[in-house]
Amino acid sequence: MMLTYSPGTIYQRLVQFGEEGRHAYRLFLLRVDFIFPALYGLFFVSAANRGFARLFPHQPTLQKLSLLPLATSFFDYAENICFLAMLRDFPRELVKLEKVANLCTLAKWALAAISIVLLLVAVFGIARRPPLQASTN
Repeated sequence: MMLTYSPGTIYQRLVQFGEEGRHAYRLFLLRVDFIFPALYGLFFVSAANRGFARLFPHQPTLQKLSLLPLATSFFDYAENICFLAMLRDFPRELVKLEKVANLCTLAKWALAAISIVLLLVAVFGIARRPPLQASTN
């Protein structure tokens, strides 16, 4: 849940966790944080897609912005995979992988902020525009 960190901080944190803490963190990553990115990604995409379809009914390029939250989920999963690999190889410190994890974390949080803005725009679109009417011919 940290926004950013230095690569050495990851290793220090894993040392501080102790054996039981590392085991609990591994279980958290595999059980909870395996499902959560998919759930929030699908929610954000669904809500944004609905709102953008109302706001921009004839502009499919703008409607595709609603897919951006999937990138947030992708980087969240990439970050989790990095942490699982570091836990697997502990106590060996994987400095390069710590740097990759840090980049994934930064990308995840930046895209999450953008996704929240997109979601707010979508909610505005849902609230302001009437639903699309099906044509009856």
